[in-house]
Amino acid sequence: MINLELYRIFAIVANEENLTRASNILHISQPAVTKHIKNLENELNIKLFKRSKYGMILTDNGKKLYLQIKDSINILNKAELLFNESRDINLGSHINILSRLFSKSISKYYKEFSNSTINVTNDSFDNMLSMLEKQKLDLVLSKKFSEDSYNPKLIKFTKLGSLHDVFIVRTDSKYKEKVFSKDDLKKETIYTPRKISKTTINLLKKLEISEEDSNIKNITYSTMLELLKTEDIIGIITKEYIKNELETNKLSILKTNFELEPIDFGIYYNIENRFKELQILIDIIKNESLK
Repeated sequence: MINLELYRIFAIVANEENLTRASNILHISQPAVTKHIKNLENELNIKLFKRSKYGMILTDNGKKLYLQIKDSINILNKAELLFNESRDINLGSHINILSRLFSKSISKYYKEFSNSTINVTNDSFDNMLSMLEKQKLDLVLSKKFSEDSYNPKLIKFTKLGSLHDVFIVRTDSKYKEKVFSKDDLKKETIYTPRKISKTTINLLKKLEISEEDSNIKNITYSTMLELLKTEDIIGIITKEYIKNELETNKLSILKTNFELEPIDFGIYYNIENRFKELQILIDIIKNESLK
C-alpha cells in the first residue's frame, strides 16, 4: 500500500530544500522528517536527496519523482483543506492582554481558518494553567509567573516580549508637575488591577508595603479609565495597554524617581497538545510579536 504521507513530506522537503523549515511546516521534529525521507528512499530503493552547505538538494532520481508527484500532492492538500473541518482552539487570556496585544494575530488566524473558532476563557492565572494541564485549554496568553504555579515539565512558556507598568493620571492632574518618590506614593491612594494581578503584586513589592497597610484600591482596567475621566486619581496600569490614550494625550504618565520592573509576557502551552491549528496560531503569534 502506498504511504501518501511519505510522499507529502518528500514534496515539502523538496520545496523548502531545508529540513528545519520543512519540520516547522509539518509540525514534527527534524529527526522525524529525516526518518520519513529515509523510509521512502528504502521503499523505492533510490537516493532522493544529497546534503550540501546550501541544504537538501534533489538527486536526479529525486527530481524525476518530484516532477511526477507534485501536482497530485497539491490536489490532495487542497482536498484535505476542503473536506476536513478545522479544529476549534480553547484559549485562556486576560481580556486586556488579548485585546491590546494579540488582536492582530487572532484576526490573521481567522483569515486562514475562517471555519475555525477560538473559544476564549477569562480566569485567574492559576485556574487557566490548571485547565491547560488538563487540556481543557489549548493555549494561555499571559504575563509570566513563577514556575511554582504550574508543572514546568508539562507546561512550557515562550517569551514574546516585556510589558512596563506605569503610574497614570489625567492630563490636567494636580499631580502632574511633581516627581514622586516611593515614600510619596505610600501616602497616596493608588488604584490598581485586581489583587492577584502581576501589576499589583509588583507594586506592593516595589513600595515594600502590604495591601492591608496601604491605600491600594483594586478596580478593573475599564473602570479605572472611566474614573480617570471624572476624578483626579493615581492609577497604575501596563503602558502597552494604553498606547492610544497616551499618544492622543488623554492620559499622562506620573513622574517618579524610580521605575517598576518590566514583566515578561508570552505563551503557555501543554507540550502534549500540538494539533495543526494550534501550532499555526502559535506561529502567527510569534511572527507578529517580532514586528
